[in-house]
Amino acid sequence: MICYMCARKRFALMRWLALSILGMWLLGSSSHAQSESISKLRDEGMAAYQAGNYASAKAAFDRAFGIAPLHSLALWSARARVKLGELVEADERYEKLLSTPLPAGAESSEAEARREAAKEREELRHRIPRLRIRVEGVNPAEIEVRVNGALVGDEYLISKKGGPFPKGKALQVNPGTHQILAVALDQRQDTSVAVEEGQTREVSLRFAAASTVRQRKCRDQCRTDCREDNDCYVACKQRCFIKK
Repeated sequence: MICYMCARKRFALMRWLALSILGMWLLGSSSHAQSESISKLRDEGMAAYQAGNYASAKAAFDRAFGIAPLHSLALWSARARVKLGELVEADERYEKLLSTPLPAGAESSEAEARREAAKEREELRHRIPRLRIRVEGVNPAEIEVRVNGALVGDEYLISKKGGPFPKGKALQVNPGTHQILAVALDQRQDTSVAVEEGQTREVSLRFAAASTVRQRKCRDQCRTDCREDNDCYVACKQRCFIKK
């Protein structure tokens, strides 16, 4: 019985050692394969970038960065975005890179990539166009503004009265033409604005006050109800201007 128990213990120990060795081998193989994949994607990205195919370069660098978030990969990912005119997205990539600390024992090339990113981001920020969106006639809390379909936060809406952010902030956008949609109560405005690198453009969105909208609706209803009766229409319209 004692020998039988000893044999079982020896077998369990040998099995544990075998599994440990297999695990380390698989981990090493996986790490090696991952390293090869990163190198391949980095080479593909560099070749595409040098050939002027910046969309393919961005895709390759992004995939490599997804496997290994290295500063050097993030740098080239940002550079590809700059070439594509995606200045806002490039700035975000630079910011993410610079907010990520260098890992202990990182290669000197990673530290150099970080220094270059800081310099390039500072230069880029002067190139990014901006929109200053001014809202008139309504409280910013009553309006929804979208630029190219993306909702704009209240902090980017400039309002002289009634708004939580009377001065507002300039909204960063990429160079090109942008579609702006604004909806306030029953009113809607569609407009477009084109901006170039480094340019700041003002966009004014003018709306009628809620009381004015109510009066217009009341007047239209009077016209429908009174038809050809002018006296009826005048009396009805006067009631529209009585404050409720």
